[in-house]
Amino acid sequence: ASCVSKETNYKISQGDVFGTYYRLQIDSDNDFSKQIDSVFTAIDKAANSYVDHSEISSFNKTGILKKPSPTFLKMLTQAKNYYKTSNGYFSPSLYPIIKYWKEDFKNKSQIDSTTVDSLLKLTSFNNVAFNTNEVRALKKGVKIDFSAMGEGYALDAIASILDKAEVLNYMVEIGGEMKCKGKNSANKVWQVGIENPEIPISQRGDSLMKIVKLNHMALSTSGNYRKFYTDKSGNKYAHILDSKTGYTIKSNLLSVSLLSKSSTTADALATA
Repeated sequence: ASCVSKETNYKISQGDVFGTYYRLQIDSDNDFSKQIDSVFTAIDKAANSYVDHSEISSFNKTGILKKPSPTFLKMLTQAKNYYKTSNGYFSPSLYPIIKYWKEDFKNKSQIDSTTVDSLLKLTSFNNVAFNTNEVRALKKGVKIDFSAMGEGYALDAIASILDKAEVLNYMVEIGGEMKCKGKNSANKVWQVGIENPEIPISQRGDSLMKIVKLNHMALSTSGNYRKFYTDKSGNKYAHILDSKTGYTIKSNLLSVSLLSKSSTTADALATA
């Protein structure tokens, strides 16, 4: 679902995508909706692990995918780069272990260390080999998920369309991830607030701890202060996993915000 309104000469579009929302403010009379929809569609077909007909779901089911789309191939290539850059802390192949944590807490059971150890053997992204002809899992049971970089990837793709059309001013946002260029409709450089993670969500209006100016920059925030799991013994776990141990992190670090010229980089490395 989407709707378009016009504020001064900035077109505002908003709607639902990837299980969250998007909001675009574009200083142009051109209509980019078809191109933007095609970005969303391409990513959905390539990397939506919640539907059966996507490439990623097909790979996760069978361990092999012939003739991957350019979108899927590009996401794999970038993910491999972030995996190396972050020394494995960003790993799309953590998917089996993330799924196990989610399902076990839904069933209110306790995490079994033997299962965690066996699943940990599947989580190296080096277990995924790919080229233009095929994507192949090198171990049985390897599964991947791109949700930790999908929003950033979509923002970069939209920004690229706008840049090619020589749009000077825009703000594109998906689920809190943002990329901005130029100035807003008040002729000021775009400003984005970063929430203070120590202030409850009910007091959100008072919770800004930093205002960041974004010009040709992307901002991504990743935090473990909103979501917790609680097991049947009452132990509380943050929702961010350590890719080296397979367990949720115990840390006093509540939130990370990352600035980059690339939304995909900001998204992936803030998660890392």
